[in-house]
Amino acid sequence: MPEQFPADPTIWWTGKRNPQTGVKICRFKKTLLNGKPRLRHPVTDVPFVTDGDIAKFENGTPDGVLKLHWNGEWIPVPTIDEFQEWTIDSCCPTPDGDIVEPDAPNSWLSLVGLV
Repeated sequence: MPEQFPADPTIWWTGKRNPQTGVKICRFKKTLLNGKPRLRHPVTDVPFVTDGDIAKFENGTPDGVLKLHWNGEWIPVPTIDEFQEWTIDSCCPTPDGDIVEPDAPNSWLSLVGLV
């Protein structure tokens, strides 16, 4: 199985749950990997899960799988080989599958902070 690109998660589980609801308690980075600031609720100041967030999901393997939040879905982060190809190429895909310039704000290279 190809090795997934080791992007730094922007959301991670603290290992604790809310005692009343049982919901996992997560921590959020203040800035996404592409440099955009974290959006927060204007009244409660609770952080929003936004496009470009990366989290690690357990899938039965020791390392889990990294996924990027995009348009309301969690999409697996591509492999190291794919990122190497995109750094050499003059075009790069987006999580939607569009082909854009590598430095476009919605390219995979930008979303993981490589550009």
